[in-house]
Amino acid sequence: MQYKWKRSPRGKVDAQVAGEHIEEIKEKRGGITPQLLVIEAKRKRSPLHNCFEWDDSVAAEQYRIVQAREILRYLVVIIEPETEDEEEIYVRGFVAPLDTEEDSQTSYLTISEVMADEDLDRAYKQQILRELKAIKHKSTSYNEFSKVNRAIEEVKI
Repeated sequence: MQYKWKRSPRGKVDAQVAGEHIEEIKEKRGGITPQLLVIEAKRKRSPLHNCFEWDDSVAAEQYRIVQAREILRYLVVIIEPETEDEEEIYVRGFVAPLDTEEDSQTSYLTISEVMADEDLDRAYKQQILRELKAIKHKSTSYNEFSKVNRAIEEVKI
């Protein structure tokens, strides 16, 4: 199998080396989980060792930032139905427009703020379309998703 990084992690390990190493762990351990990956990467000779932050005080702060991102991503706004036969709709309350959520300095905005600004709204819609195309790419081998995939192709922004 050929591996490539979608986004390069810290440590700059070659994607092929990382993928093959993870395959070896999976074979040796009978499966692969994030916990097993961390256990195996603790060894300094592991090709994945430098992909992790081993200074616990730094790692703890970084993890709290991950948790803060989760809070911002998981909080939703309830949109009340217009009629009684419709269901409530839930949308993210805060979004990081322009696909910059990896940056801890990203300023999140309410969905209302994004929609009210023409440039941000267009950029956010393009981001959503990229995410939909990624889903389409994942699901193309399954016939059950053919209608959804055709609908994604019809979206124009």
